[in-house]
Amino acid sequence: MATVQWVYANGCNWVTLDALAQQHIENLWHHNSSSWIQSKSFNRPVYIDIEQMLLLCNGMSYSIARRRA
Repeated sequence: MATVQWVYANGCNWVTLDALAQQHIENLWHHNSSSWIQSKSFNRPVYIDIEQMLLLCNGMSYSIARRRA
């Protein structure tokens, strides 16, 4: 079975989020909900909008994607 990986767009690159953020976002995905989560990748809380597939942090928005690793 393939592993799921959550990534965000940073310029023209897709960057993998930290392991804890991965778990939180996957849980949000399964419940079709959005919420604030802690992210070591950003060193602060970030808002995950599952409906829009966005990560919001410090006034910036980043596209997120769920991919098979």
